[in-house]
Amino acid sequence: MIKKIAVANLKPGMYVTNISQTGVDLHEHEREGRITHQATIDQLAKRGVVEVFIDVRQGDDSEHAIDLETNNQEREEQLKQLSTPSPGKPQNPHDASASFDQEFEKASKMHHEALNLVSHAMNAAKNGELIELGTFENMADNFMDSVVRNQNALACLSRIRDKDSYLMEHSVNVAVLMSILGKHLQLERTYLHQCVTGALLHDIGKILIPDSVLHKPGKLTDEEFAVMKRHSLYSRKILEKNKGFPQVAINVAAHHHERLDGKGYPEGLSGDEVSHEGRMASVVDVYDAITADRVYHKGMTPSAALKLMLEWCGPHLDKQYVHAFIKAIGVYPVGSLVELESGFAGVVIESTGNNLQPVIKIIYSLKQKSYCSVKHLDLSKNPKADKILKTLDPLDHGIKLKDFLS
Repeated sequence: MIKKIAVANLKPGMYVTNISQTGVDLHEHEREGRITHQATIDQLAKRGVVEVFIDVRQGDDSEHAIDLETNNQEREEQLKQLSTPSPGKPQNPHDASASFDQEFEKASKMHHEALNLVSHAMNAAKNGELIELGTFENMADNFMDSVVRNQNALACLSRIRDKDSYLMEHSVNVAVLMSILGKHLQLERTYLHQCVTGALLHDIGKILIPDSVLHKPGKLTDEEFAVMKRHSLYSRKILEKNKGFPQVAINVAAHHHERLDGKGYPEGLSGDEVSHEGRMASVVDVYDAITADRVYHKGMTPSAALKLMLEWCGPHLDKQYVHAFIKAIGVYPVGSLVELESGFAGVVIESTGNNLQPVIKIIYSLKQKSYCSVKHLDLSKNPKADKILKTLDPLDHGIKLKDFLS
Protein backbone atom coordinates (compact mmCIF):
# COMPACT_ATOMS: atom_id res chain seq x y z
CA MET A 1 0.00 0.00 0.00
CA ILE A 2 1.22 3.47 -0.89
CA LYS A 3 1.00 6.11 1.84
CA LYS A 4 2.05 9.72 2.20
CA ILE A 5 4.27 10.85 5.05
CA ALA A 6 5.94 14.10 6.03
CA VAL A 7 9.72 14.07 5.65
CA ALA A 8 9.90 15.09 9.31
CA ASN A 9 8.40 11.70 10.21
CA LEU A 10 10.45 9.66 7.73
CA LYS A 11 12.70 7.02 9.31
CA PRO A 12 15.42 4.66 8.10
CA GLY A 13 13.82 1.39 7.03
CA MET A 14 11.00 3.01 5.09
CA TYR A 15 10.77 2.55 1.32
CA VAL A 16 10.31 5.76 -0.66
CA THR A 17 8.42 5.01 -3.86
CA ASN A 18 8.06 8.48 -5.33
CA ILE A 19 9.35 11.77 -4.00
CA SER A 20 6.46 14.22 -4.27
CA GLN A 21 6.94 17.37 -6.29
CA THR A 22 7.45 20.29 -3.96
CA GLY A 23 6.78 23.27 -6.16
CA VAL A 24 10.36 24.32 -5.51
CA ASP A 25 11.80 21.97 -8.13
CA LEU A 26 9.77 19.88 -10.54
CA HIS A 27 12.71 17.58 -11.24
CA GLU A 28 13.19 16.16 -7.75
CA HIS A 29 10.67 13.35 -7.78
CA GLU A 30 12.24 10.35 -9.42
CA ARG A 31 14.46 8.55 -6.91
CA GLU A 32 13.12 5.41 -5.28
CA GLY A 33 14.39 2.94 -2.71
CA ARG A 34 14.79 2.04 0.95
CA ILE A 35 16.03 4.73 3.34
CA THR A 36 19.11 3.34 5.04
CA HIS A 37 20.64 6.43 6.65
CA GLN A 38 19.35 9.52 8.43
CA ALA A 39 21.62 11.57 6.19
CA THR A 40 19.33 10.78 3.24
CA ILE A 41 16.34 12.19 5.14
CA ASP A 42 18.31 15.28 6.12
CA GLN A 43 19.23 15.82 2.46
CA LEU A 44 15.57 15.58 1.39
CA ALA A 45 14.61 18.20 3.96
CA LYS A 46 17.47 20.45 2.87
CA ARG A 47 16.28 20.25 -0.73
CA GLY A 48 12.82 21.47 0.29
CA VAL A 49 10.92 18.19 0.00
CA VAL A 50 7.99 18.35 2.42
CA GLU A 51 6.46 14.91 2.09
CA VAL A 52 7.11 11.65 0.26
CA PHE A 53 5.20 8.53 -0.68
CA ILE A 54 6.22 5.26 0.97
CA ASP A 55 5.38 1.68 0.04
CA VAL A 56 4.63 -0.15 3.31
CA ARG A 57 4.81 -3.51 1.51
CA GLN A 58 8.49 -2.97 0.83
CA GLY A 59 9.46 -1.09 3.97
CA ASP A 60 8.39 0.01 7.44
CA ASP A 61 5.02 1.65 8.13
CA SER A 62 4.30 4.59 10.44
CA GLU A 63 1.37 5.85 12.48
CA HIS A 64 2.05 9.24 10.90
CA ALA A 65 1.57 7.95 7.35
CA ILE A 66 -1.76 8.61 5.58
CA ASP A 67 -3.16 6.33 2.90
CA LEU A 68 -3.67 8.10 -0.39
CA GLU A 69 -7.42 7.55 -0.59
CA THR A 70 -8.01 9.19 2.80
CA ASN A 71 -5.73 12.08 1.91
CA ASN A 72 -7.43 12.54 -1.47
CA GLN A 73 -10.89 12.59 0.12
CA GLU A 74 -9.79 15.19 2.65
CA ARG A 75 -8.43 17.48 -0.07
CA GLU A 76 -11.50 16.91 -2.25
CA GLU A 77 -13.73 18.05 0.60
CA GLN A 78 -11.52 21.07 1.23
CA LEU A 79 -11.73 22.03 -2.44
CA LYS A 80 -15.51 21.80 -2.42
CA GLN A 81 -15.74 23.90 0.74
CA LEU A 82 -13.63 26.60 -0.85
CA SER A 83 -15.80 26.59 -3.98
CA THR A 84 -19.18 26.55 -2.22
CA PRO A 85 -20.93 29.98 -2.21
CA SER A 86 -21.40 31.42 1.26
CA PRO A 87 -24.99 31.19 2.58
CA GLY A 88 -26.97 34.36 2.03
CA LYS A 89 -24.45 35.79 -0.42
CA PRO A 90 -25.43 36.34 -4.05
CA GLN A 91 -23.55 34.11 -6.45
CA ASN A 92 -20.93 35.89 -8.47
CA PRO A 93 -21.36 35.13 -12.20
CA HIS A 94 -17.79 36.41 -12.78
CA ASP A 95 -19.31 39.68 -14.04
CA ALA A 96 -19.37 38.29 -17.58
CA SER A 97 -20.62 40.90 -20.05
CA ALA A 98 -20.05 38.68 -23.09
CA SER A 99 -20.97 35.11 -23.89
CA PHE A 100 -18.26 32.48 -24.19
CA ASP A 101 -18.70 32.26 -27.98
CA GLN A 102 -18.54 36.05 -28.35
CA GLU A 103 -15.31 36.31 -26.35
CA PHE A 104 -13.59 33.17 -27.61
CA GLU A 105 -12.87 34.54 -31.08
CA LYS A 106 -11.34 37.73 -29.67
CA ALA A 107 -9.42 35.77 -27.05
CA SER A 108 -8.02 33.34 -29.65
CA LYS A 109 -6.55 36.16 -31.70
CA MET A 110 -5.19 37.82 -28.58
CA HIS A 111 -3.65 34.58 -27.33
CA HIS A 112 -1.88 34.01 -30.67
CA GLU A 113 -0.54 37.57 -30.70
CA ALA A 114 0.74 37.17 -27.15
CA LEU A 115 2.65 33.99 -28.05
CA ASN A 116 4.36 35.83 -30.93
CA LEU A 117 5.08 38.80 -28.69
CA VAL A 118 6.81 36.67 -26.06
CA SER A 119 8.75 34.78 -28.74
CA HIS A 120 10.05 38.01 -30.28
CA ALA A 121 10.98 39.38 -26.84
CA MET A 122 12.97 36.26 -26.04
CA ASN A 123 14.87 36.52 -29.30
CA ALA A 124 15.59 40.17 -28.56
CA ALA A 125 16.85 39.32 -25.07
CA LYS A 126 19.07 36.57 -26.46
CA ASN A 127 20.63 39.09 -28.85
CA GLY A 128 21.08 41.70 -26.12
CA GLU A 129 18.44 43.98 -27.62
CA LEU A 130 15.93 46.07 -25.68
CA ILE A 131 12.31 44.99 -25.20
CA GLU A 132 9.47 47.32 -26.11
CA LEU A 133 7.57 47.85 -22.85
CA GLY A 134 4.53 49.40 -24.52
CA THR A 135 3.60 46.28 -26.47
CA PHE A 136 3.49 44.22 -23.28
CA GLU A 137 1.52 46.88 -21.45
CA ASN A 138 -1.04 46.83 -24.24
CA MET A 139 -1.26 43.03 -24.11
CA ALA A 140 -1.70 43.14 -20.33
CA ASP A 141 -4.62 45.55 -20.83
CA ASN A 142 -6.13 43.23 -23.43
CA PHE A 143 -5.90 40.21 -21.13
CA MET A 144 -7.45 42.05 -18.22
CA ASP A 145 -10.31 43.38 -20.33
CA SER A 146 -10.99 39.93 -21.81
CA VAL A 147 -11.09 38.36 -18.35
CA VAL A 148 -13.62 40.97 -17.25
CA ARG A 149 -15.82 40.29 -20.28
CA ASN A 150 -15.68 36.51 -19.84
CA GLN A 151 -12.72 34.84 -18.15
CA ASN A 152 -13.66 31.40 -19.49
CA ALA A 153 -12.43 32.13 -23.03
CA LEU A 154 -8.78 32.78 -22.15
CA ALA A 155 -8.92 30.11 -19.42
CA CYS A 156 -10.01 27.60 -22.04
CA LEU A 157 -7.20 28.60 -24.40
CA SER A 158 -4.66 28.15 -21.61
CA ARG A 159 -5.53 24.45 -21.54
CA ILE A 160 -4.72 23.94 -25.24
CA ARG A 161 -1.06 23.06 -25.16
CA ASP A 162 1.82 22.14 -27.43
CA LYS A 163 4.80 20.55 -25.64
CA ASP A 164 7.17 22.01 -28.22
CA SER A 165 5.99 25.56 -27.41
CA TYR A 166 5.98 25.24 -23.62
CA LEU A 167 8.18 28.23 -22.85
CA MET A 168 6.01 30.75 -24.71
CA GLU A 169 2.71 29.11 -23.74
CA HIS A 170 3.66 29.01 -20.07
CA SER A 171 4.50 32.73 -20.04
CA VAL A 172 1.18 33.60 -21.67
CA ASN A 173 -0.79 31.23 -19.43
CA VAL A 174 0.74 32.65 -16.27
CA ALA A 175 -0.35 36.12 -17.40
CA VAL A 176 -3.88 34.85 -18.07
CA LEU A 177 -4.09 33.17 -14.68
CA MET A 178 -2.66 36.26 -12.96
CA SER A 179 -5.43 38.30 -14.60
CA ILE A 180 -8.09 35.89 -13.34
CA LEU A 181 -6.66 35.81 -9.81
CA GLY A 182 -6.31 39.59 -9.71
CA LYS A 183 -9.86 40.06 -10.89
CA HIS A 184 -11.15 37.78 -8.14
CA LEU A 185 -9.12 39.67 -5.54
CA GLN A 186 -10.41 42.98 -6.97
CA LEU A 187 -6.89 44.34 -7.14
CA GLU A 188 -6.42 47.98 -8.08
CA ARG A 189 -6.13 48.11 -11.87
CA THR A 190 -2.73 49.79 -12.15
CA TYR A 191 -1.19 47.29 -9.74
CA LEU A 192 -2.75 44.31 -11.49
CA HIS A 193 -1.67 45.71 -14.86
CA GLN A 194 1.94 45.74 -13.65
CA CYS A 195 1.58 42.18 -12.31
CA VAL A 196 0.26 40.88 -15.63
CA THR A 197 2.98 42.70 -17.56
CA GLY A 198 5.60 41.03 -15.37
CA ALA A 199 3.89 37.65 -15.76
CA LEU A 200 4.19 37.80 -19.54
CA LEU A 201 7.96 38.14 -19.14
CA HIS A 202 8.57 36.26 -15.90
CA ASP A 203 10.54 33.46 -17.61
CA ILE A 204 12.38 35.53 -20.21
CA GLY A 205 15.67 34.71 -18.47
CA LYS A 206 15.33 31.10 -19.60
CA ILE A 207 16.43 32.19 -23.07
CA LEU A 208 19.94 32.54 -21.58
CA ILE A 209 19.96 28.99 -20.18
CA PRO A 210 21.85 26.50 -22.40
CA ASP A 211 19.51 24.32 -24.47
CA SER A 212 21.21 21.21 -23.11
CA VAL A 213 19.84 22.13 -19.68
CA LEU A 214 16.60 23.88 -20.62
CA HIS A 215 15.36 21.06 -22.86
CA LYS A 216 16.99 18.07 -21.20
CA PRO A 217 14.50 15.16 -21.37
CA GLY A 218 15.59 13.63 -18.06
CA LYS A 219 16.31 14.65 -14.49
CA LEU A 220 18.77 17.51 -14.07
CA THR A 221 21.97 16.93 -12.16
CA ASP A 222 22.65 19.18 -9.16
CA GLU A 223 25.05 21.20 -11.30
CA GLU A 224 22.52 21.55 -14.12
CA PHE A 225 19.78 22.57 -11.71
CA ALA A 226 22.07 25.24 -10.27
CA VAL A 227 22.32 26.62 -13.82
CA MET A 228 18.54 26.42 -14.31
CA LYS A 229 17.90 28.38 -11.10
CA ARG A 230 19.72 31.37 -12.57
CA HIS A 231 16.84 32.07 -14.95
CA SER A 232 14.95 34.12 -12.35
CA LEU A 233 18.03 36.25 -11.81
CA TYR A 234 18.45 36.65 -15.57
CA SER A 235 14.78 37.63 -15.93
CA ARG A 236 15.18 40.35 -13.33
CA LYS A 237 18.34 41.71 -14.93
CA ILE A 238 16.78 41.77 -18.39
CA LEU A 239 13.76 43.76 -17.17
CA GLU A 240 15.95 46.11 -15.13
CA LYS A 241 18.07 46.76 -18.22
CA ASN A 242 14.96 47.82 -20.15
CA LYS A 243 14.13 51.23 -18.71
CA GLY A 244 10.53 51.82 -17.74
CA PHE A 245 9.53 48.42 -16.36
CA PRO A 246 7.83 49.03 -13.00
CA GLN A 247 9.29 47.41 -9.89
CA VAL A 248 6.13 45.32 -9.44
CA ALA A 249 6.67 43.70 -12.86
CA ILE A 250 10.33 43.10 -12.03
CA ASN A 251 9.34 41.49 -8.70
CA VAL A 252 7.04 39.06 -10.50
CA ALA A 253 9.99 37.87 -12.59
CA ALA A 254 12.46 37.90 -9.70
CA HIS A 255 10.30 36.31 -6.99
CA HIS A 256 8.15 33.69 -8.71
CA HIS A 257 10.40 30.87 -7.48
CA GLU A 258 10.92 32.28 -3.98
CA ARG A 259 9.03 30.45 -1.20
CA LEU A 260 7.70 31.60 2.16
CA ASP A 261 9.89 29.11 4.06
CA GLY A 262 13.05 30.44 2.43
CA LYS A 263 13.67 27.29 0.37
CA GLY A 264 13.07 28.90 -2.99
CA TYR A 265 15.49 30.65 -5.32
CA PRO A 266 17.43 32.59 -6.48
CA GLU A 267 17.88 34.55 -3.25
CA GLY A 268 16.24 32.27 -0.68
CA LEU A 269 13.89 35.02 0.49
CA SER A 270 11.37 34.15 3.17
CA GLY A 271 8.20 35.51 4.77
CA ASP A 272 7.66 39.23 4.24
CA GLU A 273 10.80 39.41 2.07
CA VAL A 274 8.77 37.84 -0.74
CA SER A 275 6.62 40.50 -2.41
CA HIS A 276 2.87 39.97 -2.71
CA GLU A 277 3.13 40.05 -6.48
CA GLY A 278 5.82 37.38 -6.21
CA ARG A 279 3.56 35.26 -4.02
CA MET A 280 0.70 35.49 -6.50
CA ALA A 281 3.07 34.69 -9.35
CA SER A 282 4.26 31.60 -7.46
CA VAL A 283 0.71 30.27 -7.20
CA VAL A 284 -0.22 30.69 -10.87
CA ASP A 285 3.24 29.64 -12.09
CA VAL A 286 3.16 26.38 -10.12
CA TYR A 287 -0.39 25.56 -11.22
CA ASP A 288 0.37 25.99 -14.90
CA ALA A 289 3.70 24.15 -14.64
CA ILE A 290 2.37 21.03 -12.92
CA THR A 291 -0.68 20.74 -15.20
CA ALA A 292 1.47 20.85 -18.35
CA ASP A 293 2.96 17.84 -20.09
CA ARG A 294 6.72 18.29 -20.13
CA VAL A 295 9.60 16.29 -21.50
CA TYR A 296 10.38 15.04 -17.98
CA HIS A 297 6.92 14.61 -16.43
CA LYS A 298 3.29 14.09 -17.32
CA GLY A 299 0.99 16.96 -16.42
CA MET A 300 -1.52 16.54 -13.61
CA THR A 301 -5.24 17.09 -14.02
CA PRO A 302 -6.35 20.55 -12.83
CA SER A 303 -8.17 19.06 -9.83
CA ALA A 304 -5.15 16.98 -8.75
CA ALA A 305 -2.95 20.07 -9.06
CA LEU A 306 -5.23 22.13 -6.83
CA LYS A 307 -5.25 19.40 -4.18
CA LEU A 308 -1.48 19.29 -4.20
CA MET A 309 -1.26 23.06 -3.93
CA LEU A 310 -3.45 22.94 -0.84
CA GLU A 311 -0.76 20.79 0.76
CA TRP A 312 1.90 23.34 -0.14
CA CYS A 313 0.07 26.16 1.65
CA GLY A 314 2.20 27.62 4.42
CA PRO A 315 5.62 26.06 3.83
CA HIS A 316 5.88 27.16 0.21
CA LEU A 317 2.84 28.99 -1.12
CA ASP A 318 0.80 31.80 0.42
CA LYS A 319 -2.42 30.27 1.75
CA GLN A 320 -4.61 33.30 1.05
CA TYR A 321 -3.59 33.36 -2.60
CA VAL A 322 -3.96 29.60 -3.10
CA HIS A 323 -7.47 29.73 -1.64
CA ALA A 324 -8.34 32.81 -3.70
CA PHE A 325 -7.04 31.12 -6.85
CA ILE A 326 -9.21 28.05 -6.23
CA LYS A 327 -12.25 30.27 -5.74
CA ALA A 328 -11.37 32.17 -8.92
CA ILE A 329 -11.09 29.14 -11.22
CA GLY A 330 -13.31 26.69 -9.35
CA VAL A 331 -12.91 23.15 -8.08
CA TYR A 332 -13.51 22.00 -11.67
CA PRO A 333 -11.38 24.47 -13.69
CA VAL A 334 -12.06 25.05 -17.36
CA GLY A 335 -10.46 22.19 -19.27
CA SER A 336 -11.19 19.55 -16.61
CA LEU A 337 -12.61 16.20 -17.70
CA VAL A 338 -15.36 15.06 -15.31
CA GLU A 339 -17.38 11.90 -14.82
CA LEU A 340 -21.13 12.42 -14.61
CA GLU A 341 -23.65 10.37 -12.67
CA SER A 342 -25.37 9.56 -15.98
CA GLY A 343 -22.35 7.53 -17.13
CA PHE A 344 -21.01 10.15 -19.51
CA ALA A 345 -17.84 12.23 -19.40
CA GLY A 346 -17.61 15.87 -20.30
CA VAL A 347 -15.13 18.69 -20.42
CA VAL A 348 -15.73 21.82 -18.35
CA ILE A 349 -15.89 24.77 -20.73
CA GLU A 350 -17.25 27.51 -18.45
CA SER A 351 -17.22 28.28 -14.76
CA THR A 352 -20.38 29.80 -13.33
CA GLY A 353 -21.54 31.61 -10.21
CA ASN A 354 -21.50 28.24 -8.43
CA ASN A 355 -18.12 26.67 -9.08
CA LEU A 356 -19.52 23.22 -8.24
CA GLN A 357 -21.99 23.54 -11.11
CA PRO A 358 -20.08 24.52 -14.28
CA VAL A 359 -21.07 24.37 -17.93
CA ILE A 360 -20.04 21.01 -19.39
CA LYS A 361 -19.60 19.80 -22.96
CA ILE A 362 -20.59 16.11 -22.85
CA ILE A 363 -18.36 14.19 -25.26
CA TYR A 364 -17.89 10.56 -24.18
CA SER A 365 -19.86 7.52 -23.02
CA LEU A 366 -17.99 5.75 -20.22
CA LYS A 367 -20.29 2.74 -20.54
CA GLN A 368 -19.74 2.27 -24.27
CA LYS A 369 -16.17 3.57 -24.15
CA SER A 370 -16.70 5.72 -27.19
CA TYR A 371 -17.37 9.32 -28.17
CA CYS A 372 -21.01 10.38 -28.18
CA SER A 373 -23.04 13.17 -29.73
CA VAL A 374 -21.79 16.41 -28.22
CA LYS A 375 -24.21 18.36 -26.08
CA HIS A 376 -23.94 21.19 -23.57
CA LEU A 377 -25.15 21.06 -19.98
CA ASP A 378 -25.27 24.06 -17.64
CA LEU A 379 -25.52 22.57 -14.16
CA SER A 380 -26.00 25.99 -12.58
CA LYS A 381 -29.29 26.37 -14.46
CA ASN A 382 -30.35 22.73 -14.28
CA PRO A 383 -28.64 21.11 -11.25
CA LYS A 384 -30.97 18.10 -11.26
CA ALA A 385 -30.14 17.16 -14.86
CA ASP A 386 -26.93 15.39 -13.83
CA LYS A 387 -24.20 15.38 -11.19
CA ILE A 388 -20.41 15.49 -11.24
CA LEU A 389 -18.95 12.45 -9.49
CA LYS A 390 -15.23 13.08 -9.93
CA THR A 391 -12.53 14.33 -12.26
CA LEU A 392 -10.88 12.02 -14.79
CA ASP A 393 -7.52 11.81 -16.52
CA PRO A 394 -8.16 12.14 -20.28
CA LEU A 395 -5.26 9.83 -21.12
CA ASP A 396 -6.89 6.97 -19.19
CA HIS A 397 -9.71 7.05 -21.74
CA GLY A 398 -7.77 8.05 -24.84
CA ILE A 399 -9.53 11.41 -24.98
CA LYS A 400 -7.83 14.39 -26.63
CA LEU A 401 -9.35 17.39 -24.86
CA LYS A 402 -7.66 19.74 -27.29
CA ASP A 403 -10.20 18.68 -29.91
CA PHE A 404 -13.09 19.86 -27.73
CA LEU A 405 -11.73 23.09 -26.28
CA SER A 406 -11.59 25.14 -29.47
